[in-house]
Amino acid sequence: MHKNGHSSVLEVADLKMDLENYEVARGDKKIILTPTEFSLLEYLIRNRDHVVTRDSILNRVWSYESDVQTRVVDVYIGYLRKKIDKPFKNKLIHNVRGFGYTIKTT
Repeated sequence: MHKNGHSSVLEVADLKMDLENYEVARGDKKIILTPTEFSLLEYLIRNRDHVVTRDSILNRVWSYESDVQTRVVDVYIGYLRKKIDKPFKNKLIHNVRGFGYTIKTT
């Protein structure tokens, strides 16, 4: 995590997330995220190099809304991967089978 000027910017490899302006970019490509995707990515980056469980993601991003189940985490991770990982050679979002997800450089 870096403080960059007056804005709070989180970074992992070539991915930058500006928390004040709600902007995300990977390299020189701007990435448009929904508010939920933005919250999910922020949570993953703040816990980079650590595995976060689906339950902890649900609690942080969705606050355990009654109609939300752990499967929605997998769906939103899929959305993020399409935007954050698919267009790029180096993948950042990783599944730790049976446990959850992590974001890290390989």
